[in-house]
Amino acid sequence: METGRQCMVTGVGEPIIEQADYVMRQEPDNIANAKAAVREAFAGVTLGGGVGLSEAQALDDYASNEVRAACRAGDEKNDWAAIPLKDLNRHSGSPAFLDAEGMRFHLPAYMIADLDGDYRHEFATYLRGCHETFSLLTPLQRNAVEMYLRAISEKENLPSCQDDIERALEEWVDSARSPVSD
Repeated sequence: METGRQCMVTGVGEPIIEQADYVMRQEPDNIANAKAAVREAFAGVTLGGGVGLSEAQALDDYASNEVRAACRAGDEKNDWAAIPLKDLNRHSGSPAFLDAEGMRFHLPAYMIADLDGDYRHEFATYLRGCHETFSLLTPLQRNAVEMYLRAISEKENLPSCQDDIERALEEWVDSARSPVSD
């Protein structure tokens, strides 16, 4: 009788498992392609004079110039891939306070963390509006952002997150069609 129950449970779950296998087979290629596009497009990007991750948090906290400078001193400036995941998760509100240089530098780190499933917050909201924040992105970098949005739109998302992802994707596609004004 125990065996019968196991067969019954297995029989009931097979369609779900097959569906999950199909979804999982599709997803990794899109995620892997998006990650490769992000790494290629943002290779060699440095922070320059842009706002750093901890510095952005200091801006959010209305910190003094001295505190802001101290925060900036500890920020990664040369290799976005070296930014610790814990810092990305700890400073989940920082993208709202990044300037164009800061966004160009931190954007790939956030996207890769999200694609890997390691970012614990919603990132797509920071990709909506604020076109000046993305003014320094090259066409290759813009394409990588679009690939990221397409890849995460295919993942299992909360409805509110899915809505932000779809709206962000729509804005990125629309902006690609529109000429950039100088």
